[in-house]
Amino acid sequence: MIFKKLTSTLLACIMFAAFSTSISAEDTTLEIGTGVLSNNRVLIPLRVVSSNLGAEVTWYKDGKSIRIKKDDKEIWLVANFKNARVNERIIGMDSPVELIDNTAYVPLRFVSQTLGAKLEWNPQTKQATIHLNNQNMIVSMQEDTIQIPDSAKITQGRLNVLSEKLNEISGLSQIKQAGAYFKPYFTEDLIQFILKRQDLVSDWMVYDAPETSVYYTSSTTATLSQSFVIGNTLTGDSHYVNDRNIELVYSNGVWKVNQLMFNLREIPYLGYDR
Repeated sequence: MIFKKLTSTLLACIMFAAFSTSISAEDTTLEIGTGVLSNNRVLIPLRVVSSNLGAEVTWYKDGKSIRIKKDDKEIWLVANFKNARVNERIIGMDSPVELIDNTAYVPLRFVSQTLGAKLEWNPQTKQATIHLNNQNMIVSMQEDTIQIPDSAKITQGRLNVLSEKLNEISGLSQIKQAGAYFKPYFTEDLIQFILKRQDLVSDWMVYDAPETSVYYTSSTTATLSQSFVIGNTLTGDSHYVNDRNIELVYSNGVWKVNQLMFNLREIPYLGYDR
């Protein structure tokens, strides 16, 4: 009789422990709703990495650079660039780091897997699940604060054309009737600004086709940032980079460049040699 009671008590303890473990496993599942899709790649805010992936994260504002440290891994990332440095190794990512509304977003797959996590993607729900140290993190895509029909958004083809035309402004003095030439691509305000400042860029500074996404600030305005590696510093352990920050406007059924700003910065060495 005593044996039966002990057996029953032991079984009850095992069932309770199993039930408790199930609850504990469920409690370790976090849901994050701040992911974004950029060119079919998931990006997450930098603070998600530091808060949920157990890494030490440092943001360097002037260079728009990121240092992620965990155990024996040190990762360097830079806004607008696809290359990353893991310890001393240069690795290409499938998406660049992007600044969206002054927040740094990093490629989820690359960062999570480099830190030792496993990643699953559900195309139906557009959710990514990260498995790390018996914890799960479900990343959902945040809703766009500004709803714009796809038909009204700027196409990649148009972006490429505008980028090419911006590359031509260094030779503006050689272009006859420059105002009329650039009118289909630039607003009148920008054309006049360029005509007064023909020293904006050097003719050798040719930016590649845009890789970062367009950030829509309203239904008729948007911003885009491109970067050009000027060259290495004297020490060789960093680069000088020039950013071309573009404001776009939508008017009369077409997107044009409205403003143009440049910014010089120094970033960690990422394997770009000039």
